[in-house]
Amino acid sequence: MWLLGFFTIYWLTCIRVLVYYTNSTLIHEVINLFLGLLKKDFLLVKTYLWIWLAALLLLYMAGGLLASYYSVFYYMFPLLLTLYVGHTVIFPVASAILLKAEEKGQYWRHGTAGAVKLLGSKLMMAALFTITSLFLTNLFMVISWVIMEPVSNPFIDLSGSIPWLEGTIFNIAIVFGGLYFTLWGLFLWGLFHSLAQYPALKKFAWVIIFAVYFGTQAILTRLSEWQPVKNFLQSWSIQMELTEMSASHFGNVALDFTDKGGELLLWPILLSIAGLCILFWAASWLLDRKVEV
Repeated sequence: MWLLGFFTIYWLTCIRVLVYYTNSTLIHEVINLFLGLLKKDFLLVKTYLWIWLAALLLLYMAGGLLASYYSVFYYMFPLLLTLYVGHTVIFPVASAILLKAEEKGQYWRHGTAGAVKLLGSKLMMAALFTITSLFLTNLFMVISWVIMEPVSNPFIDLSGSIPWLEGTIFNIAIVFGGLYFTLWGLFLWGLFHSLAQYPALKKFAWVIIFAVYFGTQAILTRLSEWQPVKNFLQSWSIQMELTEMSASHFGNVALDFTDKGGELLLWPILLSIAGLCILFWAASWLLDRKVEV
């Protein structure tokens, strides 16, 4: 549990340092306001985080004891990989918990902070939730790797060193995946409540929501298949020396850390970040229009 305290103290200390060295009274007040929002959101989600971390620990211990009893400890790797993928859901779930608490306490109506700070605080706390849980899962993976290293198994090749770089990229991808679903959820949530204010559109709100999401996905998919766009997206990349780990090393668990011979395409990443920023701005704009939660 010390990890959560470390991350919280780290971020709060960084913000306090910024406050100390800022001469502008306006910026000082803004930072203090945002610091207060972070504290409030942390208190709202803290209990859920303790419960989740305890559940993770119990799940790993129970699975490890059961697998050791039947001499199939290597089955812990599929379990851990499933937990990794499941973290893409933790980010939006943590955000939903915070939004539900806001709805129950009606903090949106009585607060003076803008939507950018309100949503930004919740995203930071949801990110803290996800990263802390990922850190614990990474610790379980390293422990399992060390225990199983001398033993061959059908799921993962342990003959090489621990793939720290590939694991870091994998963790970052999981966090960004969770952020993607969270921002889409925030935007569609705001859009739904905005449509609900108009009686003529309220009956068709869900239809419009599905049309906006799936229509956007269809357009982006079509654009990405257009050859000029493909050429543009592949025009900027960096070469990375990644460990070759293909699906054949993992038996039935398909996981491949490499793509296009170890090249990391930068345009898709930058455009994805820009898209996430647009979704965040749109959700904040809808909230600033006094969306009722």
